Amino acid sequence: MHKNKVIIVLIAITFFFGNFAFAADDPYYTKQWYIKNIKADESWKISKGSSKIVVAVIDTGVDLDHVELKDKIWENTREIANDKKDNDRNGFVDDINGWDFVNSDNDPSPNLKSGYSSEAIHHGTFISGLISAKQNNGQGIKGIAPNVEIMALQALDHTGAGSSAWVSQAIDYAVRNGADIINLSFGGKEYNTALRDSISNAYQKGVLIVAAAGNALSGTDGTDMTKDPLYPICYDQKFDENKILGVAASNKNNRVAKFSNYGKGCIDISAPGYDIISLAYQESTRNSFKSMTIDHYMGSSFASGIVSAAAALVKSVDPSLKPKEIINYLTEESGLLLLDSKYRDKAGAGRLDILSALQAVKSDTKSTSTAPSNPNTSTFEKETGRITNVFDGTRNLYVATRANGNGYVSVFDPELKKIKDIEVFGGSSFHGLNFRLIDLDNNGGKEIIAGAVRGDQPFVRAVNYFGEIISSFIAFDSNFRGGVNVSAGDTDGDGEVEIVVVPQSGYSPIVKIFNTSGKLEKQFMAYNENYKNGINVEVGDLDNDGMSEIVLAPHNNIMPKVKIFDGNGKEIKSFLPYVASFRGGVNIALGDINGDSRLDIITGAGPGGGPHVQAFNYDATRILQFMAYVPNFRGGVDVSAMDWTGDGNTEIITTPGSGGGPHLKIFNSNLANIINFFPFSNSFTHGIHAEVE
Repeated sequence: MHKNKVIIVLIAITFFFGNFAFAADDPYYTKQWYIKNIKADESWKISKGSSKIVVAVIDTGVDLDHVELKDKIWENTREIANDKKDNDRNGFVDDINGWDFVNSDNDPSPNLKSGYSSEAIHHGTFISGLISAKQNNGQGIKGIAPNVEIMALQALDHTGAGSSAWVSQAIDYAVRNGADIINLSFGGKEYNTALRDSISNAYQKGVLIVAAAGNALSGTDGTDMTKDPLYPICYDQKFDENKILGVAASNKNNRVAKFSNYGKGCIDISAPGYDIISLAYQESTRNSFKSMTIDHYMGSSFASGIVSAAAALVKSVDPSLKPKEIINYLTEESGLLLLDSKYRDKAGAGRLDILSALQAVKSDTKSTSTAPSNPNTSTFEKETGRITNVFDGTRNLYVATRANGNGYVSVFDPELKKIKDIEVFGGSSFHGLNFRLIDLDNNGGKEIIAGAVRGDQPFVRAVNYFGEIISSFIAFDSNFRGGVNVSAGDTDGDGEVEIVVVPQSGYSPIVKIFNTSGKLEKQFMAYNENYKNGINVEVGDLDNDGMSEIVLAPHNNIMPKVKIFDGNGKEIKSFLPYVASFRGGVNIALGDINGDSRLDIITGAGPGGGPHVQAFNYDATRILQFMAYVPNFRGGVDVSAMDWTGDGNTEIITTPGSGGGPHLKIFNSNLANIINFFPFSNSFTHGIHAEVE
């Protein structure tokens, strides 16, 4: 590993020292033009951050004793200072305030070794000041998120150079020791797999990485990283999802700063990086290091620090947010960025607007509302928040993404407050899951049984509430990537549950029946074998004979015929819930809708049809029908059914298909819309599925 493979980006920075006279109330606040530009000052009415949120600054070291920062430095409370023991057994002795990975010691302060660079010595402190400098203490500047803590981690030396190994180790440390956000204000040409994997692991563990674009050589324009990438910021070009919040620098005119690098697949947002003032490293024995602040700094490093502060504020308002959600809030609520043609699609969504982001988070985290809900609210309208009518039921709600998401199931309590995420398929390395809640072991409780979605290996997996794997197997050839739909029930009357598996797309319409150990017991064709657009499946005892039937419906591109089979693959009956010419497919669920103690078949039109929900009894007589969303929505509607309120009646749960936001609704037997809920960011439009335990 060569030391110069990762080099801090300070080339385009200029700075001036001055003899400043202090005044009351943060005297250099007047020089912080960027505060008003990103509406940070207005956002402080919503939040100034939380001491429970930790931002790891991986850099050249941080001045731990700076008057503006010393009360904001993260402290490892599991460690006993200076006893020369690794009390918390994390592999680092006396790591009270972080770690120096350059010199392998517990002092992450800048090192004034021979040949040091003044720019490098100040860099980590400067960024930390942007994030968390004290406010209203009559000294220095105002930090953007003054209540959050700084975890100081040194991975760049006194010249500003460092190795990918040091950075990787620092990221791993930050993740293990409770950081929420990690700021990386440096870059280099080397593509290092260990560093890439550390970043991916941080994302999977819920830690947001914010990285700077880097700067051009003095007097030249920034580089287009679309074809000439720098790292770590451009690892996103290789990831299957956006795991790094990449930041370019903007100027006072809301344009991309001339010196800032840019590039498609690397930059997500822009933020002020021109003429920036922040804190300086202070060393009392050196006259040159006595100034509290430095101004006229320029660089994407500082834009990254500002965005890290914004992310910390977002996380403070809603600590449950995952990196993907924080990225979405900041990018989707960004402000105007004026772009020349060369920057189009290469400078992110816009210029950072903290106020808009925090307002959106605050609105979305409202948990209750007494306002009546409109069952025909458009999924495309900008929602004012999660509208919740709380009942006295004891049911939990389980929700997962169907595509372009991850391998987790999110669990919400009866008041629709998030309890936890249950990892089913490798977290963020999978794109979603098709799941059901089934009592697999006949113990009265329900387990998650899930199939992987399109794009992932054809895994079927069952896990309990604690994420412990009960069953796991590959249902089709390991090279198949068409997705798997699953359900389960006792299909042969032996008292044991069988797992029924069908292809989601790209495969003949074969139905496979496995035992819970993953052993194939039976299989049969449900439709013409040339049909390869996928099928949907539900399993339940429709005729109350003690054996579950298998209910199937096509995914798309053929007549929308629902078919019912017994456990031996014999077709019992079929019917058309929609007109024969409809080719959008049928989503299905089972539940006792009319209270006759028999399961009914609930259908939702697939893509291309309106949000038309119906219910049919076993004789194919229609019991009810309604539109779950505005009639002109054509993304399809997913359905499930369960007694949500605990009153013995079955409610119908709906979610929009692709193109609609994650607008979950629950309708009672009178078709009153009793719950409106957005379990994920309003911007997620790839479809979700919900079940009730």
